Amino acid sequence: MTSRHLVDPQLLPMLDVMPPVLFSRETIADVRAFLDAIAATAVIHANDGVRLTEYEASGLNGAPNVSVFVYEPERREGPLPTVYYIHGGGYFSGHPLHDQAWSRLLARELHCVVAAVHYRLSPETIYPGPHEDCYAGLLWLSQNASELGIDPAKIAIEGVSAGGGLATSLCLMARDRGDVQILFQSLVYPMLDDRTGREGVPRIGYTGEYVFTYQGNSFGWDMLLGPQSGSSDVPAYAAPARAGDLSGLPPAMICAGALDALMKENVDYAMRLIDAGVGAELHVYAGAYHGFDAFDGGKSDVGNDFRRLRVETLRRAFGEKRAPKGGPLVPAA
Repeated sequence: MTSRHLVDPQLLPMLDVMPPVLFSRETIADVRAFLDAIAATAVIHANDGVRLTEYEASGLNGAPNVSVFVYEPERREGPLPTVYYIHGGGYFSGHPLHDQAWSRLLARELHCVVAAVHYRLSPETIYPGPHEDCYAGLLWLSQNASELGIDPAKIAIEGVSAGGGLATSLCLMARDRGDVQILFQSLVYPMLDDRTGREGVPRIGYTGEYVFTYQGNSFGWDMLLGPQSGSSDVPAYAAPARAGDLSGLPPAMICAGALDALMKENVDYAMRLIDAGVGAELHVYAGAYHGFDAFDGGKSDVGNDFRRLRVETLRRAFGEKRAPKGGPLVPAA
């Protein structure tokens, strides 16, 4: 079964230059190098009015310190809202600086602070290492709010793919531990369920063919969780779809492409949030596959609509006035 006829025509060019990948331990280095190469093509202007500073947060329970890359407007007054940003990469690849253009765009468009955490990758570091890294950075952000000039009551989390799974986990952890206040969670096609794509688990027709396949999803979870991946022993903090109680979580925006292997788990999680009394909105983009907005070069209408949605949803969460609708919202300069 092929889904090419369902792909948005403006998203087809990327598929023609991105070869299919069979994810394995032997290809991890290649995937990481590919993402490094894409990131290297981004044009970053140092005079965009945003200052970048790297900080170190103390690791939890004897873990190594965690780097946090903080973007802030050079001209600012008073405490600012903050987006705590968690990058994607299937839990086994990616780097916060790969998304530097997006972090800078958020800081400019929202006049906010963006703090991007550098968590350890799997399989070198398995669960709960990456989750505790992200939580260490979040704790540091909250505890140093005054020094950083941020409003501790206006910390939103945005996570992409694996970062979306980590963001969802952090919201569960913060609710249960009670030591950090999270205002909002923006979940961009998040990885939530280690069971998705496994043998015996139903798949939705026409999904999961491109970019991040069902096989890639299972592989990412295997790298994070090891032998327990897919079993009944996986804790909810590791795979949030397994959480039994979703009450008391921050309001959320969840989005996915209709052709994404993660679409069903994203829709299911959004419905469960609503059923638990959590304010949640869900967006499913027809003709879009996993990562559709990250690789379109700002040339697709659906990608531009989605990027604008992400910005305006965070703006609304921060209680700011909606900006006038402009042209394409492209993170590259």
